[in-house]
Amino acid sequence: MSNFSIISRPLGTVQCYVLKRDDGAEFEILSGFGAGLNAWRVPNGNALLDLLFGYRDGSTLHKIAPDTNAGCRLAPFPGRIAYAKFNWNGKDYQLVNNVSWAPHALHGFLTNREWNFVEFESDSEKCTATFTCDWPGAFAGFPFPFRATNKITFTGESFTVESTVKNIGNATMPYSEGWHPYFSLGQKIDELTMGLPESDFAELDKADIPTGNFHADKRFVGGRAIGDEFINDCFCLGTDFASKKAGRQDGRAEVTLQDANGKITYWQQAGHEQYNAIQIYTPPDRMSIAIEPMTAEPDALNHHRGLIEIPAGESRTFTFGATFLHK
Repeated sequence: MSNFSIISRPLGTVQCYVLKRDDGAEFEILSGFGAGLNAWRVPNGNALLDLLFGYRDGSTLHKIAPDTNAGCRLAPFPGRIAYAKFNWNGKDYQLVNNVSWAPHALHGFLTNREWNFVEFESDSEKCTATFTCDWPGAFAGFPFPFRATNKITFTGESFTVESTVKNIGNATMPYSEGWHPYFSLGQKIDELTMGLPESDFAELDKADIPTGNFHADKRFVGGRAIGDEFINDCFCLGTDFASKKAGRQDGRAEVTLQDANGKITYWQQAGHEQYNAIQIYTPPDRMSIAIEPMTAEPDALNHHRGLIEIPAGESRTFTFGATFLHK
């Protein structure tokens, strides 16, 4: 017997699906707009504690989405592409400068697209929902068609995302990706303790583009209060993360957020052609913190560090998720 169901709960005219457990725990996927991970609610006494920042009505969505990209999948590149252009196999490609505050291209092409619901499965312990979105490649700036698939598994106290891309074109495509979830424990992040794995901080130039220089970063190793620190940094793990950085055989990199009431353990699969960078961002209202899995630091289409080459017809899958534990 299943303890889970799926319902439709649109935000205005934007389609949103909700994975629900019988006790009220729920997980929202904003399929009508970027497939955003829009809410994660768990029972907390007589109420529900929302562990993800997202959009709560249609008007707010359209007003702030371009600046927040909350919960969305970032493909075929996360972060910034310098001056909205790149070179691949000796050919120059021109992207669209889609932000007002810099001359760059940001976060790929899927953040505001509608995704297709494919299937829902459940049992007594978990449920899984699958969504797809095609990039047709009918754009001279990135003429590489691909199919993106999100398979989201929800237990109530945890979720896992299997993020798959398939090259549906006739030529090898350059690719990098990420996601943009904002996590919360219901209070200002200044009061939270955050723990990060050992990593290398990616140095940026004045245009916020990686210079190629890296510095060992241990600011949050072992955990400390975030306080009033502003963070908008990329923490790079390297493909040898499992053996050299953390001594873990499963290759998972973890970030923890905790207060007196509970603990979120975020994780991402690192290693060869996996999520080998973590972008951390603290928004101005400081009510949430973006913890973003990325396959490489920003501008991968230009510097090619960690850039993934996917031959025609082949697929790649990347995985991340989080678990919540009440104190």
